[in-house]
Amino acid sequence: MFFDLSRDALAEYVNTNFTVMDDPAVPMEILLTEVTPLRATARQQMFALLFHGPADHFLPQKMHKLGHDQLGEVDLFLVPVGRDEAGFIYEAVFNRLIKRS
Repeated sequence: MFFDLSRDALAEYVNTNFTVMDDPAVPMEILLTEVTPLRATARQQMFALLFHGPADHFLPQKMHKLGHDQLGEVDLFLVPVGRDEAGFIYEAVFNRLIKRS
């Protein structure tokens, strides 16, 4: 099963956990906290996903394998963009071409 990587489809899963499966011995949960529209044109949809992870485990900027119980698995390029008292914040930015009918 594969993700529907559209902004609207992913927005339905805000406040749900995704599992980072880079190291099967150390699975890690991150929370999808926000789906932010950035810009849209007739041919493109641009948006960002923000995830919040624990303070005791840092994910470096790179491709990470993510899994979700209902969505399946996908590799996403996550970038650490901040930190707060609860943990690290990560972002994935999308620039998708819209299929023409």
